[in-house]
Amino acid sequence: MDTVKAYYNGSVFVPIVPLNIREGIIVQLSICQEDTTTNEASEKLEVFRRLTNEIHALNKTEPLTPEFDEVMSRRVNFTRGLDI
Repeated sequence: MDTVKAYYNGSVFVPIVPLNIREGIIVQLSICQEDTTTNEASEKLEVFRRLTNEIHALNKTEPLTPEFDEVMSRRVNFTRGLDI
């Protein structure tokens, strides 16, 4: 029998270090909470979850239209080869 430290992400237990167990094998878990690491890990996971949701939302936005490039080219004057 092995002891494995893991954190609960709200739906599954995630081991802190990789395990040498075949995928799909059934294991039996005994739960013993460690308040100091659980709170810190939970806070980090919540921040990560929020960032991931924000990234997913940003990926659903439409890309900039061709008109945007046209407007920007009028507002920003890029000149090449100036002798200063």
